Amino acid sequence: MLHLLLTGDKELLVTGQDVLRLFYPEARIYFESANEYDFEIKLWASRKNENLTGYAALYKGGLVLSEDAGDYYASELGDERNHQKRLVKLAIFRLLCRFTEVSPGPWGILTGIRPTKIVHRLLDLGWNRNRIELFLTGGYDMATSKAALLTDIALRQRPFLLSDKEAENKVSVYLGIPFCPTRCAYCSFPAFSAGSSGALMRPFLTALEKEIREVGNYLNRVGKTVQTIYIGGGTPTVLDCSDLKTILIACSESLVSPDTTEFTLEAGRPDTITAEKLQLAREFGVTRVSINPQTMNQETLKAIGRCHDAEEVVWAFNLARSAGFDNINMDIILGLPGENSWHVENTLAQLARLGPENLTVHTLAVKRASHIKEAKENYRLPSGEEVSQMLEITSGAAAKMGMRPYYLYRQKKMVGPYENIGYAIPGRECLYNIQIIEERQTLVGIGGGAGSKFVEPGTWYLTSQYNPKDPQTYINRIDELIERKKELLQKHFALISK
Repeated sequence: MLHLLLTGDKELLVTGQDVLRLFYPEARIYFESANEYDFEIKLWASRKNENLTGYAALYKGGLVLSEDAGDYYASELGDERNHQKRLVKLAIFRLLCRFTEVSPGPWGILTGIRPTKIVHRLLDLGWNRNRIELFLTGGYDMATSKAALLTDIALRQRPFLLSDKEAENKVSVYLGIPFCPTRCAYCSFPAFSAGSSGALMRPFLTALEKEIREVGNYLNRVGKTVQTIYIGGGTPTVLDCSDLKTILIACSESLVSPDTTEFTLEAGRPDTITAEKLQLAREFGVTRVSINPQTMNQETLKAIGRCHDAEEVVWAFNLARSAGFDNINMDIILGLPGENSWHVENTLAQLARLGPENLTVHTLAVKRASHIKEAKENYRLPSGEEVSQMLEITSGAAAKMGMRPYYLYRQKKMVGPYENIGYAIPGRECLYNIQIIEERQTLVGIGGGAGSKFVEPGTWYLTSQYNPKDPQTYINRIDELIERKKELLQKHFALISK
């Protein structure tokens, strides 16, 4: 294992660590407290007149390398300390590109999950497209293709973002139902087997219904309406018809109003879908369903623990069409074990014949809680070059289906320096996805593992609160969780109304 010493301005060290991890993901990093290490990197920043500069120097034996990065944007953009951090990241990035003679990918120094937020801040300031892309390529060392992609997506999202006044009065709601038929090998979400954890399902749903009704009634009392609802998990359609109906009725009576423009039900596992469940969803106002094969290749489905075949995906999709759904999303994952470009082309060809309105493309993230991480020696993952080719293939296939990219986010522990992209036929973009990624609307999380984000319109500062992931803990604490959520909502609405 490589041992690195990171020194200098203490507030900048965490920033430096993020970039070091791009080059040395498994290294052990010390902060001014190591006796033995392979080399040292020192970080600092300075200001001269209107210009900020970040510095990085590397010391290895008799070798000394240094790099600086500066620009004048801080005077215009404000928040000088954040720009110091950006410039120090840029300096260390360029230094390590020279030292290692490799580049960690097209995103440059960008390690954040929501890169389009940068573009929205610049659009808020009145910047034009050309200037934004120059800033992204020069200020983040981002590839021109990624700068153009981010700007395209942000501009596409602008008509869907709420005004400050709308953001004061409209919220979105996420419902988490953390049960699945089985746990997929790649999964790191809070999801519990409906078999082994089945005894918890009924008391969990009783608690969930209570939270839906009490939080919904509170929102109604204070004059806030729900713009979008998303029922996720887990796999919500693992519920039987009676239980699903109970939850849908609670949503319809407590959350839905004339202002509710989108209602999504995650029906991710085709083996959990029935005609009756889809009819119930239509009856109680669901406007969008998500049917997620992840791949249409049978060997891969078996390897990742999916209990269905490709034919069941086609059957479930056609069942949703027959039920009247005209907005269907399908998820796929790039970088699954054993797959190559041919497998991705095969999956996309089959989905194109179905004609979904949305396609969400995930790049595999191998996280600690997943079976792939725990038993990585049993899985052959594609190389970074292969995954890059898969992304290009997917982009072209989505365009042929008449879709354009409309939201993007990144994750830690991906199989390469890539991204997750949502594509949609124009006019079929998922509003919830835009709101959750851009964080310009308060999101109320209800259910297992659900997170609430209280967003301040205009500044877009936010605070968060999370429900327990464990169903038993959620059940035991439901009254406390409801009261705490109402208190936080009360404080938030009082703050933004001033």
